[in-house]
Amino acid sequence: MIKILFFIEELRGGGAEKVLCNLVNAMDQSKFEITVQTLWKADAEKYLRPGIRYRYCYDTRSKVNSWRSRGEIALGLCYRLHIKDDYDIEIAYLECGATKIMAASTNSRAKKLAWVHCDLALKMKDPEDFARRSAAWYRKFDRVVCVSQDVKDSFDRLFGIPEKTAVLYNTIDDEEIRSKASAALPDMPAKRRFTVVTLGRLTYEKAYDRLLRVHKALIDEGFAYDLWILGEGEDHPALEAYIAENGLSDSVRLFGFCVNPYPYIRAADLLVCSSRYEGFSTFVTEGLILGKPIVTTDCAGMRELLGDSEYGLITESSEDALCAGMRRILKDEALRSAYAARAFARGKDFSARKLAQQTEDYLIDLIKG
Repeated sequence: MIKILFFIEELRGGGAEKVLCNLVNAMDQSKFEITVQTLWKADAEKYLRPGIRYRYCYDTRSKVNSWRSRGEIALGLCYRLHIKDDYDIEIAYLECGATKIMAASTNSRAKKLAWVHCDLALKMKDPEDFARRSAAWYRKFDRVVCVSQDVKDSFDRLFGIPEKTAVLYNTIDDEEIRSKASAALPDMPAKRRFTVVTLGRLTYEKAYDRLLRVHKALIDEGFAYDLWILGEGEDHPALEAYIAENGLSDSVRLFGFCVNPYPYIRAADLLVCSSRYEGFSTFVTEGLILGKPIVTTDCAGMRELLGDSEYGLITESSEDALCAGMRRILKDEALRSAYAARAFARGKDFSARKLAQQTEDYLIDLIKG
């Protein structure tokens, strides 16, 4: 039995938190004794299946605990004070905070992995400075796991340690997605007309600001459709203000965080990903599983998911290109139908058991040396 720790700051949140839960829930508990530990206490029963142990560092996210956590992390004390058990494998499942904490591990016996979920060269304002400051963290790890080949290539360019890096795709719970997509939600609005759906945190990297500008341009051209944006985040006030100032309240809905977003995705006629950068998009993968036509900007992982626009339309990462791609899909019903059929076929490649098995095999090989 391999004792393994996955460390992440919290469980409720974006894609990394979700795919971590998908992974550990799909792993074989006859081979792995799994512990998930977070910085902040979570309602773990909502996220983790029975048999997975759960630990946390701080029980409340108060000002006092926030200052305490920053101090302990800065001094390299968080691991010593809060991670007690003896593990065979220790995993920092998110870049930055979790990686810095786990780099201070005092368990010399454990194999140590750092997971990277995004293109750090695009995420960081000064990538070279970030690489200089964090190189010492990554030197402490035996391996660095990247969620797509694009993320790996970017990481390798920044840190120059390709012998340490590997690619493992995110685990997506395909059965849960299909099951939840069929649920009837009492508060879900009725569709009025053609509907475009997007899902993600309302933050800079998701680029909903430019999606709204594209939407306004298309509405001004005479296209009539609704845009549903699912998610919450720091950009919500600015997006809400743009919608009001530009007369888009009749065609755009900000739904906030949705516990079950899949009925919304199922109801969509088109999915759009406007991101400035990604790692390996959970939303786009879920769209494939549900057989939806997709338009996305060209960011990390998209060509691994969609080929050369074989299973969904990939545009350049610019406002004009995204607008042209959406215009093309909106006008061409036959193209939408073709992409929906191809997406459904491609979605069959993303079964939770198959993807979890790849990670399990990698971890077992790592222990064997």
